[in-house]
Amino acid sequence: MRMKIANYLCSVAFVVAVVSANGQVYSANIVGYYNLPFYAGDNLIANQLDAGTVPDNALNTVFQPGVVPEGATFTEWDPATQQYLPASVYDTVNGWSINYTLGFGQGGLLNSPSSFVNTFVGSVWSGYDPITGLWLPPLVTGSGSQLLSCYVPIADATFYDVVGRDPQNGESVTWLNAASQVYTTSTFENGAWNNGIPALNLGQSAVFNLQPVPEPAVHNLIGASIFLLATGRRYVFKQNDGGRFKRSHFGACQRV
Repeated sequence: MRMKIANYLCSVAFVVAVVSANGQVYSANIVGYYNLPFYAGDNLIANQLDAGTVPDNALNTVFQPGVVPEGATFTEWDPATQQYLPASVYDTVNGWSINYTLGFGQGGLLNSPSSFVNTFVGSVWSGYDPITGLWLPPLVTGSGSQLLSCYVPIADATFYDVVGRDPQNGESVTWLNAASQVYTTSTFENGAWNNGIPALNLGQSAVFNLQPVPEPAVHNLIGASIFLLATGRRYVFKQNDGGRFKRSHFGACQRV
């Protein structure tokens, strides 16, 4: 049974604290929302909920009215030309000058003159089953530099969670700590990451420098690509009968 979005939250203060520290999300069944902080300067962002609007997940819908600072800019990466698209500029009266869409698996670069918090509202990707906790990351088939995110709103999303396969030697990930404005690049060499294991937070994207998909794709191997989030650190939410929430040992908020 679906419930009002307001019922998905333990408390407003709890959500802000947990998102900023652990990137957890709060939801029941398919519809939910989360609050995400943005920092002054660059932010590599993702929208991991489907707003269900036309055009789908356009900036003027994804960002709540009145929260984005005047003069903020947003752009997306074009993998075909290997460069950023023209910047969209935010006007507090007219909204975004280019109403880009930001959907599942995509990433965007938002530059803000000051910090703010946005509430993302919508449906979880249909490939995720909140009852069983099973999901299969879609395989990214492109190569070169790509700005990508995890389809599912989870914390500590791995390379596999985003790309749908294990990394190959020579591939790299560049992510941003928006609070400190420090970019970090780690390359997969000889079976290990040379500068830390990439892990994306809720609402975060990163630049993935990918090689062509190997044959046969690891993504197609039997059973190995299915994740049971309920048994590990990446489990975010689960619906059971009843209407109360409890906090699990790993910081998520679950219905009981």
